[in-house]
Amino acid sequence: MNISVRTLAASVAVTLVVSTSVSAQSQLPDLDLEDLMTLDAGQVFGASERLQPVIEAPASVSFITKEEIARYGYRTLAEILRAVRGLYVVNDRNYSFIGTRGFALPGDYNSRILLLVNGHRVNDNVFGQAEIGAEFGLDPAMFERVEIIRGPASSLYGDSAFFAVVNVITRTGASLGGGSIAVETGTLGTWLARIAAGNRFANGADVALSATYEGSDGVGRLYFPAFDTPATNSGVAEGLDGEGIKQFYGRLDFNGLTVTGAYGSRQRDIPTASLDTVFNEQDSREQSTDRHTLIDADYGRSFGGTRLTIRASFDRFTYDGAYPFAGETNGAAPLVAESKGIGARWSLGSGLTRSFGGRHTVRAGIEFIDNVHQNQAASYVDPPMVLLDSRRSSVQHAVYAQDELRVARWLIINAGLRYDGYEEFLRVTPRAALIVLPSSTQSFKYLYGNAFRAPNTYELNTFYFGERVTSLRAESIDTHEFVWERYMNDWLRTSTSAYWYKADQLITTIVDDSTFLGVSFINQGEVRAKGLELEAQMRLRGGAQALMSYALQSAVDQETQAALPNSPRHMAKGRISVPVGQAIVRVCRGAIHQQPGDGCRVEDVSARHRQHQHDSSARSLLGALGRRAEYLRHPVFGPGLESAPSGRYRPERRNRPDRSPLDAVDELIGQPRRP
Repeated sequence: MNISVRTLAASVAVTLVVSTSVSAQSQLPDLDLEDLMTLDAGQVFGASERLQPVIEAPASVSFITKEEIARYGYRTLAEILRAVRGLYVVNDRNYSFIGTRGFALPGDYNSRILLLVNGHRVNDNVFGQAEIGAEFGLDPAMFERVEIIRGPASSLYGDSAFFAVVNVITRTGASLGGGSIAVETGTLGTWLARIAAGNRFANGADVALSATYEGSDGVGRLYFPAFDTPATNSGVAEGLDGEGIKQFYGRLDFNGLTVTGAYGSRQRDIPTASLDTVFNEQDSREQSTDRHTLIDADYGRSFGGTRLTIRASFDRFTYDGAYPFAGETNGAAPLVAESKGIGARWSLGSGLTRSFGGRHTVRAGIEFIDNVHQNQAASYVDPPMVLLDSRRSSVQHAVYAQDELRVARWLIINAGLRYDGYEEFLRVTPRAALIVLPSSTQSFKYLYGNAFRAPNTYELNTFYFGERVTSLRAESIDTHEFVWERYMNDWLRTSTSAYWYKADQLITTIVDDSTFLGVSFINQGEVRAKGLELEAQMRLRGGAQALMSYALQSAVDQETQAALPNSPRHMAKGRISVPVGQAIVRVCRGAIHQQPGDGCRVEDVSARHRQHQHDSSARSLLGALGRRAEYLRHPVFGPGLESAPSGRYRPERRNRPDRSPLDAVDELIGQPRRP
């Protein structure tokens, strides 16, 4: 699809007319900076690692506040992000996956989005994944706000800050303002119990604590047409959609020191019989369990015009999967395979921020990461057999600097540079911004950024993919963007963004019969994209709130000149909430238009589950849940490489007429048995 100049001009013109009309009607003076900072959208931290007005930040920013989370009843980070302009989320009844700016290749993890908690990286160090569903490990009721910072940000954060940064800011004791107990129940066996307490004491100490237990039986009977045979319960999976969640959170602020701790565990039944597992297996269920542990200590102190920050943290991620495969003979007990991923890292960083005369602000910092565990394992349960026990570790270091110069009251120049050192390669990433401020409530921005995504431990596994992967290097992206942001006093905020990017050296799957899995990875993909995003956020009379957004985008594979799979051309979203007595009535709708012939999909963005078609031709090595735009975490090997519909993203199936069920299992989780 070509985004014509006429289309762009018309869309921008609509926003101009609305903004001009509203401004003319209000006839109120511009807000000063102090007033602006009191608005929900008035400030952002993640764009520059310091608090600053949104209109002065070198990025296009959206945010969701704790009030909006409560108003719309968001239960996961995925539901929050699904409501944000330009983002789209799919779910395979196990994990949630996010796309932005036309890019969400089937089979990918969320490794091109950087996920932060209070500015601290929480992407795991095995798959590089930003887990955004219930597996994230934090209860959204403990979110103060969620910042979505679009565009490359590797000049500040390094790896994975490719398309966007999502920064979850957690609640303090003062924000909780006492204790609370919540007990909820609903349909499908859904229940939740939460206890939370927080306070800011007279000595300045601020403490917040919470514990959440949550569960659901899910849909009792799920029908899958591909399994509609008498031998597979007529295609009905019974009682296999359940989920259990445990989440613990604590935060202490005192004398410049902030200590955050969190632990989350999510166990999920998988009803889809992914990867050729036994459909509707009741005794040895297909399940996945994710656990996240976070301990983060951040200390900040000011010396005159200089602020020093020191940060130390520990993260641990574990993944366990159980996968029942058919036995060698009919009626035999399933062969259960288990897979494990263990990632752990220590991080240490420090930064200095210095202001010179109120016009010049410089921030510089260093960072060191020790990935003490990046392990993967696979085995059979009965008979016991270890197939893989891969133990890896690595270290990273980085140095960065950011410089903001206020040339005049109405003009800001921002530039940044970061050096990242890995054991296999080095990267230097720049960022620059030119920001024009006609008034204290309006800005025009030109933004340029370069970012990278380093190959993750899964992609570098030579046991799976051969020695070829040792030569993998980082992906790269260059983005140019124009942004217009404006506030109409305290009731309307508008944002218009037009962008273009080129992503190259993308890590791409290829067929390689010399490897155990018959596939490998190389740097060869290149994508170019352009788009337009519009947003209007309103506070209406009587406490009502509304938000509308529209995104137009085109992302093209440069080798095939075809639009990327799972890349919607148009996305329109809207939500409104109106207080009625003691209740709040809310409506959330979204429409996504895919490629020609795919039609228009309209849904309630607060409750969406996609049932997947299962193509029998894809039930093989690294099989897929669907033919179009579905996602898959392979239980041992990672993404479902056959989940993409065409081209080099889909390796050919290696099929043998004499292949036994045990051979099929071997092809999925270990070395194939040869005839």
